Amino acid sequence: MKSIWIESIISSIVMAAIVISIAVFPILSVTLVHAQDNSNTSSTVAHSTIKKPFPVILIHGYLSDASTWNTWMGLLKKDGIPAYPITFQQSDDKCGSAAAHAKELSTKIAEIKRATGQSKVNIVGHSKGGLDARVYLSNGTHDVANLIMIGTPNAGSPLALSSNICAPAVYDLKPGAPDTLVKMNPNTKYYTIAGNWNPSLGNCPISLFAPMELSNTLPKPNDGLVPVSSVESQGYFHSLGHSNDCHTNLLGPYEYGLSRATLMGK
Repeated sequence: MKSIWIESIISSIVMAAIVISIAVFPILSVTLVHAQDNSNTSSTVAHSTIKKPFPVILIHGYLSDASTWNTWMGLLKKDGIPAYPITFQQSDDKCGSAAAHAKELSTKIAEIKRATGQSKVNIVGHSKGGLDARVYLSNGTHDVANLIMIGTPNAGSPLALSSNICAPAVYDLKPGAPDTLVKMNPNTKYYTIAGNWNPSLGNCPISLFAPMELSNTLPKPNDGLVPVSSVESQGYFHSLGHSNDCHTNLLGPYEYGLSRATLMGK
C-alpha cells in the first residue's frame, strides 16, 4: 500500500510539472519572440538613422563651364555623394552675372531637392561660382547647409579693374562690386579654400585678366588671380586650408580632401 501511495504522489507531481510547463511555454515563446523582434527593430532604427550626405551643387567660375568639375565628380561618386555640376540655362553660362545665376539657382535647388528627397543641399563654388551662391543665400533661404568657396574673390580682384572681358560676369569680380557686399545667411555655414601659389612650382595659365607682370602686383599670398585676403575677407568665413595650386588648378584631389568631411556631414 505504501509503495502504491508513493507512486501515486510521484505521478501527481510529474503531471503537475507537465501542466505547468505547457502553460508557461507559450509565454516564454512569446517573450523570446518579442525580444527578437525588439532586437531587429533596434537594428532597423539604427540603420535608418544613418545620415546620408546632402547632395552637392557644383558651380563653376568666370569663363569656365561644368567640365571643370570632372575630377571632383569621380571623387564624389566614390564617396556616395550625389553631385550636380550646374550649367545655367537662362543667362550666358560662362559670362552671366551673379544676380542672374542666383535667380536660376533657386529653381535648380528646388529640382534637386525633389529628385533626392533631401531638405537641404551643399554648394561648392569655384571663383565667381562662390559669389553666385552668396547672392542666392543673401535672400535668407533655409535650404543650403554649407557653402564652400574655392578661390572666390569675395572682396574682388584688382586684376578685374582693367578688364571688360566676358561681361557682365567680369563686373562682379571688381573690388566693391555689389555681389561682394551681400549679407550673410545665418542658416548656412561658409567655408573657404584659398590658393597660396608659388610660380616656381610650375607653369600655370594664371591670368585671364592681364599680363603676368600685372599679376605680380597682387597682394601676397595669392593664387595668381585672387589674393588670399580677398577669399577670406569676411569674419564669418571658416578656412578649410590653403592649397599650393594656382587659381585655375584649385579643383584637384587635394582641395577635395580639404572639403570632404564637410560634404560627408562629419
